[in-house]
Amino acid sequence: MERPRPALPEEPAPPQPGAQRHGPRHSLGQSFGWAWAGLAGAAVRERNMRIHLALGILASAAASLLPVAGGERALLLLAVALVVAGEAANSALEAVVDLVSPHWNVRARVAKDAAAGAVLALAGGSVVILVAIALPALHRVDAWARLGAGAAGAVLAAGAAWFLPRHGRRPPAVDHAVLAVGLSGLALVAWAADGIAGVAAAALLLAVAAGGAVRRRRDSERGT
Repeated sequence: MERPRPALPEEPAPPQPGAQRHGPRHSLGQSFGWAWAGLAGAAVRERNMRIHLALGILASAAASLLPVAGGERALLLLAVALVVAGEAANSALEAVVDLVSPHWNVRARVAKDAAAGAVLALAGGSVVILVAIALPALHRVDAWARLGAGAAGAVLAAGAAWFLPRHGRRPPAVDHAVLAVGLSGLALVAWAADGIAGVAAAALLLAVAAGGAVRRRRDSERGT
């Protein structure tokens, strides 16, 4: 006797004219929240993202503290944004590759290596831009004490951004104290800054790190 064949899944009915083809719409606020959660989650999972957040704060502070032209400042901040965005995209691609290819595969390795290489190229280009802009600007500095105070504040903020999303169980008070140190550092940068755009960029990066701390704590409570 011929064995019965398994039933095939029924095809969905074609959409009616005027019917909505996609899922329910979501608000702009929800889209922003999911994007922000993506950055915060990448900061928790990826060590390189934490490094880029810290270095991005230093570069953003340099854009505000050094006497540079508006175009040079914009170029520095654009480089920071591209590196962070590139690392987030790399994290997303690695997650997709792991999902579709859970076992070792040479093509999966090529995809991951190429994505990491793209981030490396962005980071290297950003360093070149920073050096090309910062070195000539140092000769125009006339308030070294003010610059030193701002640089010290940038180091504090960068250290906080690196530490906050790191794995590990710790009391929320520790994260609050580290965030307070980072905000104090940003206040020093703002006091010494020639331009506010870099301070705003550094504040956004610190906020991403703080969001990562919240995400890490929630994941730890859920045991994930």
